[in-house]
Amino acid sequence: MRFMMLPSAKLFPWLALLISGGVLLGAWFFQYVLDYAPCRMCYWQRHAHKVVIGVAILALFSNHFRWTPAQVWPGLIALAFAVSLGLAFWHVGVEYKWWAGPKTCMTGPPDTLEFDPGSFLKSLEQPQKLPGCDEAVWHFLGLSMAGWNALISLAGLILGLSGFRKTDHV
Repeated sequence: MRFMMLPSAKLFPWLALLISGGVLLGAWFFQYVLDYAPCRMCYWQRHAHKVVIGVAILALFSNHFRWTPAQVWPGLIALAFAVSLGLAFWHVGVEYKWWAGPKTCMTGPPDTLEFDPGSFLKSLEQPQKLPGCDEAVWHFLGLSMAGWNALISLAGLILGLSGFRKTDHV
């Protein structure tokens, strides 16, 4: 009897697509529906999940056309999840003030909220100021979005590493 049903090397890319796709859809939901602006480190974490998705798609093509052994891909996907985990953990540490974040990413004094109709078009040409990375704007069960991303990325990493040994015998 198996202790846990782990995905095979051929099925893991599908699971990785679901995991990272779900994370990205959730991030976009928070940004575009709930109006939570992401910080610079949030974007970095999103890029890591985009890499997971890209590698998973390559794995699916490779597995379908048998370009490489299926066991190659879980390791590469796990590496992308490890990068996501590292970025998320770094972000959590910045949020909890365990260490400093990038200087371009910290919360500072609020900008003026004055509106000048004459310079409206000119203001559109200037880059938007992102929120600080050291202020978590949302928590659920005591974890920020970066904390949840760290847990999800850790799960993806563990599942990816388990896919090295397990193959489909079909």
